[in-house]
Amino acid sequence: MKAVKHKKILYLFLFIVLVSSIIVYMNLNADHTVKKNKKTSLNQQLNTPRSMPLGVGVSFHFTGNPSDIMMMKKAGIKIARTDLLWSKIEKNKGQYQYDGYDELTNGLIKSDIKPYYILNYSNRLYEKNFSIVTPKGQKAFINYVEDVTSRYKDKGVIWEIWNEPNILKYWDTRPNYKDYALLVEESSKVIKKNDPSGTVVAPALAGLNEESLSWLEEVIKRGLLKDIDAISVHPYRASSPETVIHDYSQLRKLLKKYNYSQLPVIAGEWGYPSNAQWYNIKLSRKQQAQYLVRTYLVNELQGIPISIWYDWKNDGENLLEPEHNYGIREYDVSNSKEAYTALRTMTKTLSGYVFTKRVNVGSSNDYVLEFSNKKNKKIIVYWTTNTNHYIKVSQKGKGKIIFMYGDYIGNFNLHKNPILEVTESPRYLIFE
Repeated sequence: MKAVKHKKILYLFLFIVLVSSIIVYMNLNADHTVKKNKKTSLNQQLNTPRSMPLGVGVSFHFTGNPSDIMMMKKAGIKIARTDLLWSKIEKNKGQYQYDGYDELTNGLIKSDIKPYYILNYSNRLYEKNFSIVTPKGQKAFINYVEDVTSRYKDKGVIWEIWNEPNILKYWDTRPNYKDYALLVEESSKVIKKNDPSGTVVAPALAGLNEESLSWLEEVIKRGLLKDIDAISVHPYRASSPETVIHDYSQLRKLLKKYNYSQLPVIAGEWGYPSNAQWYNIKLSRKQQAQYLVRTYLVNELQGIPISIWYDWKNDGENLLEPEHNYGIREYDVSNSKEAYTALRTMTKTLSGYVFTKRVNVGSSNDYVLEFSNKKNKKIIVYWTTNTNHYIKVSQKGKGKIIFMYGDYIGNFNLHKNPILEVTESPRYLIFE
């Protein structure tokens, strides 16, 4: 009987050990799942369709100006991108000054505008060239990142590591694949440690073409994609915004090649100047406004969750200098440009609406985009890259049509007349 009793005790002990082991394993596995899915959930957030105007942003070059921030808010801007210049913040070794940046950050957050901060550029205290290639410079840059991200943590900041490192203007030591990839790897560790609320993006790729994608592939080979939450590109071009569709396709093929097809792509900077000759185009202010709206909408069509227009205001008053004419407001920021009115009309009209589909009307040059909200109300935005003409739409319903600047054009009843005039200026078909 004692032998039987001992066997029962032994079996009970083994059963308890087995159950405990299973529980420990499941807990360890659960912890691993949480860690693994932390980045995945962020990517899913960026990949999930976002209602307008959550992804609408601008670049700017001021610090802490309340009037600018107020006008941004009125325009429906939700993201604002600017430099946190290392050389400006650390003028003396180991001493960090944030003149204007605290006021700016607080002003943006209070106005419900997400800060998009670029951690960038070299510092002559540590590097002789406009790049970071020495261990001393790399360590100093990481110390600067440590201080900045600790200061502005828990605010949902988008942190971008450098700006356009693929061109000589912003990184003059070549080749820079290894140095830049290492900088992203070390910086991202610090950012994610200090600010779990933040989003890490890179490399702010200048251009979206064969040359820039070749540079990008070299840094991808060195591990860039594993360290970021989204890839940022600057798809500037001397052609209409719609031509970006092919280039996004090429970029996504590259990401797929390295098993990162789900990594979000954001347009971190992109714009067109008015009046000044730029490459082979010269746009009027009306054309700049057309391109602005179409840039944002084509990005919606392409599933780009964040679109940053360059620039908030003109950087000068020389009408022949392109850099002085990218703004949606004048150099004297109290004066508006047509692009500002067009932006405000777009964000106000589409507020709360999510892009649902592109309607086929028989021509690839005609863009008819359908948006809907939680109440299942619909708005169609339509334009063409061709000359003015008429299109036939299959949707039914009635409502009103407004112009790119918000002017009322008239009512429509697609049951009785499905024909619409389409122009290079986007129009909004608002269903009742």
